[in-house]
Amino acid sequence: MLSPARSLAALLQPQPLGLARTGVGLSMLALPGLVPAVLGVQAPACTAMAWAMQMLGAREIAVGLGGATASRSADPQAARAWLAAGLLCDAVDALAVAGAVGRGRLRPGPGAALIAVAVAAAAIQAAALGRR
Repeated sequence: MLSPARSLAALLQPQPLGLARTGVGLSMLALPGLVPAVLGVQAPACTAMAWAMQMLGAREIAVGLGGATASRSADPQAARAWLAAGLLCDAVDALAVAGAVGRGRLRPGPGAALIAVAVAAAAIQAAALGRR
């Protein structure tokens, strides 16, 4: 049986992160109003931005599947490229959300949670890049 620390370490790897990212992307395609609603965006704006959420969902699926697949590949360059792409996406997401919170466009609580997730994902990918 794995210890809790080893179980957490297993989750904090590029492949589970990629699969989680893919799941988030699929939910964004199917339920494009969910993420904005959780962040406190009013219903009319959630509806108006559904197309943008679906575009973002497609990005999440591509980067997630690419990262998960490349992390199992024997090609270290492919793995590094996908990890770098995910790291860039997550860093930009964290900055964009921080800007929206700072301008009062997102509530601080949900915004901080989303920033924490993006920073954690970026850190996982940065650590994996450092090991390769």
